Amino acid sequence: MSEFITQLNHLGVINLTGEERVKYLQGQVTNDIQELTEHKAALGCHCDFKGKTWNIFYAVQWQDQIHLISDKDGIAGSLPELKKYAVFAKTEISEQSDQYLLLGGTGSAFQQLIENFFGAVPDADLAMLSNQKGLVLSLTSPQPRWLVMLKNDSAATFVKDTAITEDDQQWQRLDIQAGLAHISQQTSNQFVPQMLNMQALGAISFSKGCYMGQEVVARTKYLGKNKRATFILRSEQACTLNAGDTLELQIEQNWRRGGTVISCATVNHQTWLLAVLANDTEVGATLRSKEQPDMQFNVQPLPYSIDN
Repeated sequence: MSEFITQLNHLGVINLTGEERVKYLQGQVTNDIQELTEHKAALGCHCDFKGKTWNIFYAVQWQDQIHLISDKDGIAGSLPELKKYAVFAKTEISEQSDQYLLLGGTGSAFQQLIENFFGAVPDADLAMLSNQKGLVLSLTSPQPRWLVMLKNDSAATFVKDTAITEDDQQWQRLDIQAGLAHISQQTSNQFVPQMLNMQALGAISFSKGCYMGQEVVARTKYLGKNKRATFILRSEQACTLNAGDTLELQIEQNWRRGGTVISCATVNHQTWLLAVLANDTEVGATLRSKEQPDMQFNVQPLPYSIDN
C-alpha cells in the first residue's frame, strides 16, 4: 500500500476546559473518559437521549484540556447538544478546528517526521505522544498509521520541505477498511452505536454508569434488539456515493432496499464503502446503488467480530 501524508480537512476539534470537564463529559458520551491519560486516547460516541448517534470521535487529554477529534459534520450536530447542558457544570466547550492543522498518513517518511518532532513514534493502537506544539495519535488498523494535530503556529516547522497532499481519500479508505464509521449531516441521529459497530471498536463502556442514551445502548446489547450493523463493501469501478445514499439488495428478480451508505472513498479506480445493512449480511453479498444502479458492490470481511 502506498505511503502518503495528507491534510485531514474533513476533521475538526471540540475543546473542553475547566475543572469539571472530565465529570461533565463522562455523563455525555459512551466511552469512559476517566481512562484517558496523556499517553492513551479513546474512541467514543455522543448520543441523544434515544441512543441515536450525534458524533463519533477520538478523545485526547492534552495540556489540561480534553479534545474531541471528529468529522466536522459530526461536530455540527454534537457541539450544540454538548453545550446545552454544560451551563450546569464548570466547563467551557468550543469548536477550535481553525486553530489546528490535522494531518494523517502512513509510511517511513511520515514516521521520520513524527520522530524528529516528538522525539519518538507511538506504535500501539490509540497510543499518544505530545509536546507543547501538538500531539500524535497511533492507529494500527488496517495498517500502522498516525494522526497528527498541530497548533497552527507550529505546523510550518513540522511540514517543512515535505510533500503534503489535500486529497484525503487514502485516509478515508483506511478508515473504511478499519471498519470505522464517521457521522455526516445525512446520517446524524440515525443509528445507535451498535449499528455502527462501536462496541467492536471499544468505544462503549458498559460499566461506567449513566450517560446520555445509556439506557437504549444497554438495552440494545442485553436484549439483543439490534438487527443492523456496519459492513465494508468494494467495487472495482470508480464512483462517488454520498453518505445517506440507499443501497439495494437483489431478492430473486427484484431489488429491495438493503441499507444506507455511511462513507465512501475512491482510490486507484476502486470504490470503498461503509454501509449499515442487516446484521446477518454475508461476506460476498452483492448490493447496488439506488442512485447509480450500474454500480454494484461486494461485501468484504470485517477486521473484527461484531458479536460482542
